[in-house]
Amino acid sequence: MTNHFSRAIVSYTKQLLPLRTLHTFSILLLISVVSCATVPNPEDLKKANVHNRLAESYLNNSQFNEAFVELQKALKMNPENKETLNYLGYVSTQFKKYNDAISYYKRAISADPEYSDAYNNLGVAYAEIEEWENAIASFQSALQNPVYRTPARAYSNMGHVFYKKGEFRKAAESLEESLIRNPISPRTLYTLGLVHMELDDNHAAIESLSNAVGILPQYLDAHWELANAYLRAGDSDRALKHFRILADKEKNTTRSIEASEYIELFK
Repeated sequence: MTNHFSRAIVSYTKQLLPLRTLHTFSILLLISVVSCATVPNPEDLKKANVHNRLAESYLNNSQFNEAFVELQKALKMNPENKETLNYLGYVSTQFKKYNDAISYYKRAISADPEYSDAYNNLGVAYAEIEEWENAIASFQSALQNPVYRTPARAYSNMGHVFYKKGEFRKAAESLEESLIRNPISPRTLYTLGLVHMELDDNHAAIESLSNAVGILPQYLDAHWELANAYLRAGDSDRALKHFRILADKEKNTTRSIEASEYIELFK
């Protein structure tokens, strides 16, 4: 029926439009017909939104399988929804299906080229498979959006990638930019502490790591690095304090055994 309707309109317009205009009109008509066929109806949009909200609830409880099922249902009803695609990328990352995650994030960005959350998450996926340059480019794209609400995340993630690449000055710059925007991020402070150690600034490392455990007292990685930083500074008493925390909280690991050995050594 659509074809008869289209031919009727084109036939009528031959009487009114020059040939070049008629050609343009025909193309626009075709685009309009195709577009109308792919736009979800309002009822599907409502159902897709319900599935998205259910998925959010599951994600908040780390129920990734359940979230994945709801997101797939939402995607069928609204294939271009950027939130659905972004969530699917996140779930795929949790499943360690990084190529799938990258594909979902790119689709989300195609739906909204200024979707900074998806750019940031895309960078994380690239970092997981050690595609460092693609990761950095993704974080930089996220930061180009002046209304991006959480730039501290992208700066922190980019700083971590620079650290993994061995570019410690650039890592410090990115991490400090992150801390300007969010000064109470334990992960960022921890990574900055590692960077300072690589730059042979033990005093700055101790400061960053101390701030990390001050915010998150159960941050065992930071306690371990802080204990070793105090050892390098010749402060065995403070080192023992953090070794004890580690030995008490982390049982039967190589690190906790080594911490116990230091405790015995300095008795």
